[in-house]
Amino acid sequence: MLTEIRCEKFVSNGQPREPIEFHPGLNVVLGDDNGSNSIGKSTFLMIIDFVFGGKDYIKKSKDVQENIGEHNICFAFDFEGEKYYFSRNTVHYMQVQKCDEKYQPLANTEPLSLDAYNDFLKSKYNISKECSSWRGAVSRFIRVYKRETLNENHPLKSATSESADKAIKSFMKLWGRYEVVEKQINAASQAADEMDAFNKAQRYNQIRSARNKKEFEKNNKQIKSLQDKEKDLVKNSNEGLLNLDGMQAQRLSELQTQIVHFQREAAQVRHDLNNVRRDMTGEKKSFTKGFGELERFFPNEDFRLLEEIEAFHKRLSKVLQDEYKDAERKLATSYMTLNNEIVRLKEEVASIKKIPNVSTAILKEYARIMTELNNLQEANKNYEEHERLNKVAKEYAENRDNVIKDQLFAIQSAINQEMRAITNQILGRGKQSPILKLEGLKKYSFETPNDGGTGAQFRGVITFDLANLRLTTLPFIVHDSVVLKNLSKDTLAKIVKQYASFSSQEGMEKKQIFISYDSLDSYDADTEKIMKDHAVLELSPNGNELFGWPWNKEAETK
Repeated sequence: MLTEIRCEKFVSNGQPREPIEFHPGLNVVLGDDNGSNSIGKSTFLMIIDFVFGGKDYIKKSKDVQENIGEHNICFAFDFEGEKYYFSRNTVHYMQVQKCDEKYQPLANTEPLSLDAYNDFLKSKYNISKECSSWRGAVSRFIRVYKRETLNENHPLKSATSESADKAIKSFMKLWGRYEVVEKQINAASQAADEMDAFNKAQRYNQIRSARNKKEFEKNNKQIKSLQDKEKDLVKNSNEGLLNLDGMQAQRLSELQTQIVHFQREAAQVRHDLNNVRRDMTGEKKSFTKGFGELERFFPNEDFRLLEEIEAFHKRLSKVLQDEYKDAERKLATSYMTLNNEIVRLKEEVASIKKIPNVSTAILKEYARIMTELNNLQEANKNYEEHERLNKVAKEYAENRDNVIKDQLFAIQSAINQEMRAITNQILGRGKQSPILKLEGLKKYSFETPNDGGTGAQFRGVITFDLANLRLTTLPFIVHDSVVLKNLSKDTLAKIVKQYASFSSQEGMEKKQIFISYDSLDSYDADTEKIMKDHAVLELSPNGNELFGWPWNKEAETK
């Protein structure tokens, strides 16, 4: 538990304040009998929030930061008899320094990050393991002026912006009742995702599926008809198709078609190859031997040009011969490749099934029947899978909803019963107690039936917090005077007695309640004595403010 807070800037009448020490149960920050404001009561409770890992002291008490400047808040805890000392700076507030008993930083230790420090508190206070964070467990029960936890109609909110579903889930975790719900939510979500994935695949024709029961039944009739045709085809082919399945029949049909295609292609290549070879071995003509005869008839002509042409023809013939050889080589290779492929296809046909006297036409018809049959069977199988997934998703969703309902009802019943008991102790039997209605994971209500007054609503919040302090691992609550001031004096007196007696209840010995109040004027002697006996800090104007001076008044005199 928290045992003390001290700060070098805390001053009383010009002197440094002594450490402020805390004890189990009620701890009171008192104002003077005149109900003076701006003396630091709410600020000190905001510092308690700061000690418990909050940041609102920095972000929402800006007047303090501007007027007091940088300072260190030092504090200590006692867990199972072991003391822990820390300090937290208002400038470097995202880290917390481990200290010795004199609040000097421990040697050779790095400051803790704020998250690590909060994890330390969560562990030492034995907060429900389901709580994902320390602040998520305690923040909503620290009700101090300027914090967003003063909405008397929504006591589960830890901040104005927090959604109802987040608030309810955090609240369930504090009660240790969310883990079982989360498992059911995840199971239902997974089932719904599987259903959605199947529907999308069906929608975009990635899988075949009957669209409805009517189509499913129609497919069954077609399946029966195709099965009959298959049997007839097998019988009429002299049982040659008996042991073939649709895939084999389809493949045989494809193979026979490919064989015919390659045989035609091989025949064409063979024809082209023969033509090339004929051209290569054809008669080579030359005009050179005829030049002498021409000279006899034309003695005065120059035949050098003809000789050059003849030489050109010889060179051209050599080039063509090279091209013929290249073409022959390519065609011969193609012819061999095609013949090899034909042999391979015929071997594959033989390896599938020896089916004498089964024509290609019969194979094609058999393949068509088997393909259509398989498609229809697949469509119906997927329809049945769709129906199964739909049923599973609905069952998981129903189970999830039932588990959520049961867990919320268990919390609601327990806390309403406890609030009824506390209300009876405060107001006597016959008075309406506040009622929490958890209507699901996204909606709740909190009210005192037939009494919508401000006092009744804040009394309800106090009762709600006390009930949670008693029934959960919540280690403390904080109530600023703004929560208490709307109560009648008689009601406040009885609530103060509830506060004071809390630590004497079984199992509550180490839990703490921090409150602030303005004035005890006109309260009965018992109430005044309780407040005085449990006071840990008394503040008043004229030098006894928390920091020893009122900057608001100083600003007015300048």
